[in-house]
Amino acid sequence: MPISKSAFRRYQIIDKMVRNKMKTYPTMNQIVDQIHQSLEYEVSPETIQKDIAKMKEPTPEGFDAPIYYNRTRRGYAYSDPDYVLAGVPLTDVDIESIRESLEFIKILGGSQISEKFNNAMEKVLSISLEEFQGKVKKQPILQTMNPPKSRGFEHFDLFYAACRDKTPVSFVHYSYKKRNFSAFSIHPFLIKEFENKWYVMGYSEKHKEVRTFGLDRIFDPILLKKKFIPVESAIIEREANNYYGVFPIPKQKKQRIKIHVSALVTNYFEAYPIHDSQQIKKQEDGSSVISYYLIPTIELTRLILSHGYHVNVIEPEWLIDFTENLK
Repeated sequence: MPISKSAFRRYQIIDKMVRNKMKTYPTMNQIVDQIHQSLEYEVSPETIQKDIAKMKEPTPEGFDAPIYYNRTRRGYAYSDPDYVLAGVPLTDVDIESIRESLEFIKILGGSQISEKFNNAMEKVLSISLEEFQGKVKKQPILQTMNPPKSRGFEHFDLFYAACRDKTPVSFVHYSYKKRNFSAFSIHPFLIKEFENKWYVMGYSEKHKEVRTFGLDRIFDPILLKKKFIPVESAIIEREANNYYGVFPIPKQKKQRIKIHVSALVTNYFEAYPIHDSQQIKKQEDGSSVISYYLIPTIELTRLILSHGYHVNVIEPEWLIDFTENLK
């Protein structure tokens, strides 16, 4: 049975009083008075006795609290002097830090991880609002863009479980380019987010290689009861860390890419690196040559083209031609 918030607050007060080295062996009347003073409501000795009994119950029903009544001192104490309720003592600073963290998580809630996560966070936030009610509400000083929930995100949990449990998945995929539906069976190993869009990567039985599929184009996914085809760890590492974006340019391997960037746009690349391999060499006029060691992707070419004349490819030669053809 879940523990109510009001009961847990009483447990905290009892725990704090029993651990108080300056005022040892608190009596029942002292506990009742302290709870009345702290929580501003009346409580009976019978309720406190039930609270103590609950605290002594083993986890997960209780807290394994080694609390006992000392008849000689006529008060309560812990047989284990190092025991702390729930194992973690929280100071006022800790509580305020948790409150600020919860507010921060609430702000970032738009980058949803899963429906289960959202439900859990709603519970935590609802408790925090009651826990800290009565305190002065602070004006928010942080704001981020909260994109609307994207189509296909309802399949997140299924693909997460498939990656975790190594379970093949079949689904219907819609091609924006070909404007048709096709059936696929994949053996997924990675879910990736890029620019607020979600993708699943896995070995495609139809293509006989690793492919990436946007969740927004996936319909009716079904877990399959068949042998899972694992992907080599080196390939998984490549897919996870060697891209800017998610869709590699066909037949291209990891390679050195150099671009010339104007002085103005150099500031943006310095502030927001697009890959861990990014290296910037400043020129006398303020412009720069930026190099990367990665697998070229469609998203990388789009980024280059989005800056117009401010960014130009230096090498490799094929990428110069590739971007020119896209203009």
